[in-house]
Amino acid sequence: MELRSWSLILILGFLWGSSFLFVELLLEALTPFSIVYLRVLIASLIFLVFLIIIRPRFQLTKGVILSLFVMAILNNILPFLLIAIGQQSTTGSLASILNANTSLLTILLASILIPSEKLSINRLVGVVVGVLGVIIAVGFESLFDFYDGRSGKYLILAATVSYAFAGIWGRIKLSQVPPIISASGMLIMSTVVMTPFAFFYRSEEIMGLSLNIFVLATAFALLCSVAAYFIYFKILEGTGAGNLLLCTIIIPPSAIIL
Repeated sequence: MELRSWSLILILGFLWGSSFLFVELLLEALTPFSIVYLRVLIASLIFLVFLIIIRPRFQLTKGVILSLFVMAILNNILPFLLIAIGQQSTTGSLASILNANTSLLTILLASILIPSEKLSINRLVGVVVGVLGVIIAVGFESLFDFYDGRSGKYLILAATVSYAFAGIWGRIKLSQVPPIISASGMLIMSTVVMTPFAFFYRSEEIMGLSLNIFVLATAFALLCSVAAYFIYFKILEGTGAGNLLLCTIIIPPSAIIL
C-alpha cells in the first residue's frame, strides 16, 4: 500500500476519532438530538450542493429510496443518537474504544446473514479479541451492573450493533449504488426523518444557537461527515474496503489523545 493511502487511512481514523471530542464539547450546550440533527442537516446540505454541481447519472428507484431510508436509521440516526446520549454518562475515550468493535460485530453478523461471508479462523480470533477488549474497557466487575450510573457504555455498544447491521444492509441492498449517492442519500434521508421532530420539539433550542456553538457544530459536520466521507471514497477506490478496517484501530488512540 502506498504512502498516500496510509496517510488517508490515518487522516480518516483521526477525523472519526475526533467526533467523540466534538460530541463532548457540544453536550455542554445542546441535547443529543440537536447535536445529531445539526450534524446530518449541515452535512446533507453540503452534499446536496455537491450533487447539483457534479450531476451524477443515477436513477433513484423506490427500492433504492427504501434502502437509503433503512441506512439512514441504522447508520446515522440511531447510532449517532445512542453515542451522543451514551457520552452523557461516559467519556469519549471509552466510547471510542467500544465503538471500535463495529468491524468485529460486522464480521460475526455477516457470517450468519450473508452466505458468501464465511467465518474463518482468523476472523473468529478477531471477534474473540474484540469481545475481550470490551470486557477490559468496561471492566468485568461492572459489565453486568446496569445500575452503576454509567449506562452510556451499553448505549454505545448498542450503537456498534446498529453500525454492524447497517454495514450488512449496505452490502446486500446498496452494493450497486455509487458511494457518493449512498452517502448523500443517507444524510439527506436522515435530515428528512429528523426535521419534523426538530421543528416541533427542538426548534427553540436550534434557533437560539450561539455563534460559537454553530461554528463548532458546522466544524463537526464538515470534518466528521463531509470530509470523512470523501476520504472514505478515496480509500475505497484506491485500496479497497478491507483496508478501511484499519481505521477502527486508529479511532481510539485519536479520541484518547484529543
